[in-house]
Amino acid sequence: MDAMDELYYALRALRSEKNSLDPKYLKDVKDLFMKTMEGLSKTTGEYLHNLHEKKPSKQALKKMIELVPSSLSYKNEKGQLPIQRAVRRSVAYIPLLAIEGVRYNVGGAGKRGGLLVEDLFCDNARRNVLQLLASIHAHSNPEPFDTTCLNVIKELKESNLFLKQDIQDYHLLAESCYTTNQFRFDYLAKMDPEGLKQRQYNSKPLIHTMIEWYPTTEKFQLFLATALKHYPHDIGLLFQTNDEGNTAFECALKKFGNDDIFDVIEQCIPLDGAGELPILHRVVEHAPEYSNEFGMRYPSAMFLRDSNGRVLYQCELASGNKTFGQDSMFFLRMRDEQVREIDPGTALYPFMVAASGETSDLTAVNYLLRRNPSLVG
Repeated sequence: MDAMDELYYALRALRSEKNSLDPKYLKDVKDLFMKTMEGLSKTTGEYLHNLHEKKPSKQALKKMIELVPSSLSYKNEKGQLPIQRAVRRSVAYIPLLAIEGVRYNVGGAGKRGGLLVEDLFCDNARRNVLQLLASIHAHSNPEPFDTTCLNVIKELKESNLFLKQDIQDYHLLAESCYTTNQFRFDYLAKMDPEGLKQRQYNSKPLIHTMIEWYPTTEKFQLFLATALKHYPHDIGLLFQTNDEGNTAFECALKKFGNDDIFDVIEQCIPLDGAGELPILHRVVEHAPEYSNEFGMRYPSAMFLRDSNGRVLYQCELASGNKTFGQDSMFFLRMRDEQVREIDPGTALYPFMVAASGETSDLTAVNYLLRRNPSLVG
């Protein structure tokens, strides 16, 4: 008979005879048993902190937790729970640890089995497990690790332990872009595409944060490539403005220079491969001084209509960047059918568009009406 069997039979016998035993002796036995349980919890907890070495099957791990549930709450010398430790060493076990953690209230009420407990040791940011899952990366084999973390996030979502609201509450788009985790960032952006445009990080649109915080274009390129999938007619939010009214394109040019930024844009949008992207329409609105550089790269975009149904010259006119005094040839080159074509975005004739806006270009209005006076009627 081994030690475990011997202890089992001894405990059974003690339990059946507890009413006839000396109370002082029984108290000593109970104290001894409590110490044994504390030791068992500590031993099992230390095992859970070293799953990367032990590599048990998930079935065996679940059974171990059921036998000693207190082990899930065992903290190591750094104050970390097993589920927090698993982020760095044994990511694939996190869904099981979270599911079992919910059953045994690990971390306290509302902490989803420890997923929302902040790791005080990891860094000054005090990230919880969800944030670490989104941001952590491997220095070697980053792509397989990115895929592994993504699969864990998907498992948590299927178990209702990861919610769309978490992306906003814990800034997970910024966290996943932080370490250039392509698969995780794409997945989170697909779950919360409006977050790419609407969410802010440190009071700035996300694309501006990616430009400002990092010394290379890597994060900016990651963001742009993903945002193009969800906001093609906004050219991946390339011209989204910050509170100062500066576009992301302007900020990126200022920080990284023309060569690097146009290289990023060409990586995300192959030369003259814009397809249905109205890139020139957005350029004439937001960065007209770069029209020539974009036009050389994307000439086919000249013939597209944007999401408002506008062709390029209509966007140029509506942008307010064209005046008769500064570019009379723009108006002189307009064909007769263009002079009388209604802008689908505003339902106005060109002369009306020229007359509207903050500053009315009366010279242009006069010229366009002389081209076709019947439009007044």
